[in-house]
Amino acid sequence: MIKSFDELTLRNIADNISNILTHTKISEQLSNAGIAESNIGTNKTDRIYYALKQRQIQDRCGNNVLALIKNILNPKRYNDEAVFENDRTLMNSKLLYEGIEIDRYGEFKTVVKARTVSEAKERSNKIKEKIHGIAIHPEIVFYCEEEALKENYFHAILEITKSIAENLRIKSGYSSDGSDLVDDCFGLGRDKRPMLAFNMLKSPSEESEHKGFANFLKGFFSMYRNPKAHNPKILEDTQLSDMTEVLVIASIIFRKLDITFKTGLK
Repeated sequence: MIKSFDELTLRNIADNISNILTHTKISEQLSNAGIAESNIGTNKTDRIYYALKQRQIQDRCGNNVLALIKNILNPKRYNDEAVFENDRTLMNSKLLYEGIEIDRYGEFKTVVKARTVSEAKERSNKIKEKIHGIAIHPEIVFYCEEEALKENYFHAILEITKSIAENLRIKSGYSSDGSDLVDDCFGLGRDKRPMLAFNMLKSPSEESEHKGFANFLKGFFSMYRNPKAHNPKILEDTQLSDMTEVLVIASIIFRKLDITFKTGLK
């Protein structure tokens, strides 16, 4: 159960939703979430705010508020990923104060609460400053930001590698780990039919690229995760340059996974 949101947060949520939906779509989405409309307010923000406030009082929790947000920020509703990311970012800028964030799959996760207007942005910017502006995949920041900002690079690297494995599990539905997970997801086998792929595997060149990426993933886990998982932190002198290296490689992997799809053949 999610605690009730204060009135300011509800107003901010309503304002963000009003920028996403038309009046007609507001009625549709409120109905889909089982939230009755209020008789108060005529503009979009007020319609949403008073409906959410009324439902939250009834529920004594914020569960249905989040249900509405999740319905609206469902990636399936969007044809343009850039529009989705913009809407998601704006909503997260308010939800972060509550320690909640919507990930790129449209799912909620618990994060460190933001305390100031710029804190959420600063957390990402400080990491970028540390690595001299190198472009990193935005998804990775949320896994390692706390450790990175504390200059705990040993555990930051471990969290980055975990983010790759978690992404593979989400995409595939498998629960394995490491090399076994890579084989489950990308193994061609005798019939050359993998669970996941990022090309059509119609030529030797495409098969080679597929196998190369699978080996690349295995090498990544072996080189960066396994030592951190087994060696005591005190025995390793992990520096910022080490984390930067892993961030760059993990970003390459994440961008490839962004275009990876289930083949439906396994």
